[in-house]
Amino acid sequence: MIRALPQQVVDRIAAGEVVERPASVVKELIENALDAGARRIDVSIAGGGLELVRVADDGAGLGAEDLPLAFAAHATSKLTDVDDLAHIASFGFRGEALASIGAVARCRITSASGEDGAGLSVTCEGGEVSAPAPLAAPRGTVVEVRDLFFNTPARRAFLGAVRTETARCRELVNALSLVHDEVRFALEVDGKSRLKGRPAGDLNARLAAVYDAEFAASMVPVSGHEQGLRLSGRLSLPAAARPRPRAQLLFVNGRLIRDRRVATAVRVACKDFLPGSLQPSWVLALSVDPACVDVNVHPTKAEVRFRDKELLFGLVRRACRAALLSADLTPHAQLASLAPPHTSGGPPRPSLPVIGQPDSAPGTPSQDPISGGRSPLLHGARGLPSSDSSSIPDADAGVSEPTPSVSPGLPSHTTATQPTLLSARAAVRFLQVLDTYLVHDGPEGLVIVDQHALHERILYARLAQARDAGQIERQRLLLPQTVRLDPLDLAAATERADEFKRIGLELAPFGHDLVAISAVPAVLRNEDPGALLMDLLHPRDLHGGIPDDLDRRLFTIACHAAVRSGDPLSEEDAAELLRQGSELEHDATCPHGRPTRLVVGKAEFERLFKRSGF
Repeated sequence: MIRALPQQVVDRIAAGEVVERPASVVKELIENALDAGARRIDVSIAGGGLELVRVADDGAGLGAEDLPLAFAAHATSKLTDVDDLAHIASFGFRGEALASIGAVARCRITSASGEDGAGLSVTCEGGEVSAPAPLAAPRGTVVEVRDLFFNTPARRAFLGAVRTETARCRELVNALSLVHDEVRFALEVDGKSRLKGRPAGDLNARLAAVYDAEFAASMVPVSGHEQGLRLSGRLSLPAAARPRPRAQLLFVNGRLIRDRRVATAVRVACKDFLPGSLQPSWVLALSVDPACVDVNVHPTKAEVRFRDKELLFGLVRRACRAALLSADLTPHAQLASLAPPHTSGGPPRPSLPVIGQPDSAPGTPSQDPISGGRSPLLHGARGLPSSDSSSIPDADAGVSEPTPSVSPGLPSHTTATQPTLLSARAAVRFLQVLDTYLVHDGPEGLVIVDQHALHERILYARLAQARDAGQIERQRLLLPQTVRLDPLDLAAATERADEFKRIGLELAPFGHDLVAISAVPAVLRNEDPGALLMDLLHPRDLHGGIPDDLDRRLFTIACHAAVRSGDPLSEEDAAELLRQGSELEHDATCPHGRPTRLVVGKAEFERLFKRSGF
């Protein structure tokens, strides 16, 4: 039998949609204060917000006609008809927040709308509202919420510990204080002051007040404007990324919301600046015409719907990437300690070769450490064959075949007049350390370059450019190579055959558990095709959350093709590597987000050698 529910039950069900936890109460009361034009908002909580939530403001206040309706369901001053829902500019509009809170707590509102000190007070306990009582009060409103969920004990069982609920309330107040710079926020937790925010036009100052100065210094400005959307905020530098970021906040017209598409856009913008296990912090504020966003799609208004999602995604991605590209991404290293000098009676440590002062006689050609011939950087990727190698021509459109003397990864240099970094700046001296790192002097101090990471970045940039143009070069194999796969890998390889072809790897099923590889990316012509296929099927660095699988495949190809740790480089190699890196849009990290270089500044050397003060 269908029965109409008693009003008390209806009220408690409705409260469950709006009031999820104490932080929900804090949010609703602060938004009411903002709608009232407050310039000072004081928040106090006790017992994680279950014992007490108190919000006091200096806004417009409620008059004698309005206060009796404060706890009435769907009573509001912010809407008059259904057309108003199409362009909502206020934070509240449903008239259900106070009614929902009053249904599950013991509440008191004290408010005054004038400057004469005459105010009114009304209480609500479990939905039962008292008559207004006069009392003295300054202009503004004070809302006290005590014993939250006192009449719904089952709700309390699903809340976190007091410390957890307190942290949620603090995070919310901190977040709102960042974007509403016109309001002075204060937060008191269990009688102790936790925030004393003052209006400040600079977001960095507010970040330092809410978090700390180091966090604020790690952020770079983000800005963008397209077709009525205006984006501003801050994004953390890659060096400050963490597995669990300190802040990922989005505000739309001052309203704190969640939006997966925006979070994905930031992740995509940062994908080749960060390792996949780390995430950036960001605080972004979006201004948009209220008619272009629907805020009436979520019970707690924590999500909104945008009219043009693709425009928003593109704006966020481009603005965040531009912010990183304009920043100095080179980490400045601090050397905590140095190993003591060699003092034992054993043989002395070998001296390090200085690039630019080769041991061989002048005029001796540099040798490729892999093939014994020309340099892999100047004449192709690691181990590429010399000009007498043969390749099978291919007439397929979209993927071009290599010419014998031109590298698909780095351009060939066969004439003595080709400029290099050393010929252009003869004073620059290079040192190769551990056959892995290139060290040279720079304007800010000693620059240490990871040769593999930088070459990987260069190759990835070239491969991505060629992919976008449909011109990734491939090398046909004289005899197709078969690879045995388990059923899952065989299905995945077959399903992705077209995707692999776009990056130069051609394969086809060959029997019930084999695939035949007939062509490979030209930069990997000397690599094991089977090992390449397995790495493409099971990438070691998944870059969680990045939607572009093809990019991940290019990461793998670039990693395979790049000069490796342990490969000695000639003077010409090192200069060419640095020159080509300097021509890229972004060369501070490899495609996986690891740094390509570090800087050790003069001050760090002076600290290590205890020269400070001398």
